[in-house]
Amino acid sequence: MFIYSKIVDKSLLWDGFSIPMQYHKIFHMLVPAISEHGENVNVKILIDGDFYDAQLKNIAFDQDTWEGHGDIIQFRYTPQSPLSKKLREIFSISNQYIQQERANRQPGDRRRIIVPEELQEFIYINATAQSNVFALDYVTCNEEQALRHDIKSISEDVFETLSIDSLKDEHTGFSQAVRKVRKLDKSIGDTLKKFYDYRCQLTGEKIGDQYNAHVVEAHHIVPFTESLNNDASNIIIVNPTFHRIIHKAKPEFDNTTLSFKFPNGVVEKLTLTDHLK
Repeated sequence: MFIYSKIVDKSLLWDGFSIPMQYHKIFHMLVPAISEHGENVNVKILIDGDFYDAQLKNIAFDQDTWEGHGDIIQFRYTPQSPLSKKLREIFSISNQYIQQERANRQPGDRRRIIVPEELQEFIYINATAQSNVFALDYVTCNEEQALRHDIKSISEDVFETLSIDSLKDEHTGFSQAVRKVRKLDKSIGDTLKKFYDYRCQLTGEKIGDQYNAHVVEAHHIVPFTESLNNDASNIIIVNPTFHRIIHKAKPEFDNTTLSFKFPNGVVEKLTLTDHLK
């Protein structure tokens, strides 16, 4: 089950990364002990079929000094741990850029180093069926660049409907980069479907429920083939009919009101919006 994605940065490559507060409840459910302030839990990170040790930590800062501050939950590991070395191996382009920037900066300059968009790489954190085990998927800079090239020949309709079976077949005409990212994209969509109990975010209805069937689809608010953005904040779950209408009519989406504005003046507002808040 997909949880969230993150741009690779210096902290991730060397000693760990924080979990955004909006995902804390998910981690509390997955690892109940971590809901206690100051608790640490040993976890495993699965990457490319291999397991790596890490800690999931609810940082024990002084709550009297920082009264009212929310908990800080992080994945932590040491700079020379097998996990840290594996991450620097995978994300060698990000690591090389960061090290060059550190070498060129003035003494005392401690500003955060931002990897430029054209070099950015990404991790995707997933829960697994195993207790205290998380799976990490990723997209490297080279894969991202290959995707930008290959996606030009694919329509949004085709991309959103690519099946898992077609993605497994190397001879379907889709590049490795497209197949890998579509698998990640489908995982994110499947997670959101479960999150909303297979209800359409526009109507709130469970389409096909009376037939014991789940019929909803994942839609990219800004087309993925244009934005390459498969973050959950760019995906909504809608019924198949409305999904076709969106692609046909091409309404604008208002992020403030969380509504679609159609060219003929009709406005359709989302009724289920929890993951977009």
